[in-house]
Amino acid sequence: MKKWMAVLLAAAMLCGAALAEAAEFPQDMVIPEGTQTQLDLDGDGKAETVSWETLQPDEYTDQFVLTVTPEGGEALTFEPEYFYITGVYAADLDGDGATELLMSGDEASDDYLTYCLRLRGGKLEPALFADAFRSTDNSGYYKYGYGMITGIEDNRVTLSGSQDVLGTWFATRVYALEDNGLFEFADEGEWVRDMDISELDDEFWDEAYACLTVKKALTYTAADGAEAELPVGAKLLVTASDKQTYARFITRDGVTGTLDICPDFDRGWGMLVNDEPEDDWFEMIPYAD
Repeated sequence: MKKWMAVLLAAAMLCGAALAEAAEFPQDMVIPEGTQTQLDLDGDGKAETVSWETLQPDEYTDQFVLTVTPEGGEALTFEPEYFYITGVYAADLDGDGATELLMSGDEASDDYLTYCLRLRGGKLEPALFADAFRSTDNSGYYKYGYGMITGIEDNRVTLSGSQDVLGTWFATRVYALEDNGLFEFADEGEWVRDMDISELDDEFWDEAYACLTVKKALTYTAADGAEAELPVGAKLLVTASDKQTYARFITRDGVTGTLDICPDFDRGWGMLVNDEPEDDWFEMIPYAD
């Protein structure tokens, strides 16, 4: 499987770039680089000046710096170690009159992270996000969310990041900023593929790294709840999963269904499908390292 890693990583990078370009937000949410924006970040009725820029300390690194300057006060800076910045946004997510600052960036490997900064007590404090990293044991909280912002609506933020379920693919989770200051999941409890399935064409299905090809008859649960079987040679794409018990899919022919899966604890990575190693069922599984 390792021989596919370079190809898959390149494909993932292309996918990540497409995601970055696809996100659209209201103009008043976007803070352009190199500009000074007036925002009330702490709800006291006075505006702070917000700006950000990308420095280049050497030929290989881009260093992101966000600056917040209170009226008549000293500048506060925030400098996460990003190589690539996808955007900075402003929104009063919890409706308390104080504006949150949201920023996404890539650590140079298509592992996107998103910070939410709040001005509290004269300090910039990152809000904590529920864990949605690539592991199957998601628990606890982090000072950033895993994924890139692809949507902001009311108190909800949608993040898209790569996940490892029968291959590596970009998936979304929706968060809500709660009254306790934590970002909690606000969706149906599953990772949903970040792709317009309706626009898949023959070129996509013919790419070896894009989908799964069944190599022995595969039992699954059909949309009506009945047991059914995919034949040898069927091509499928995982569309959603809870990363623990099931993976939803669609085939090249438009058949939808659900596979029974669970983490392969004995091997330490990958999945079991119908209690057998995933490699037994598919010709090649497109994981990115």
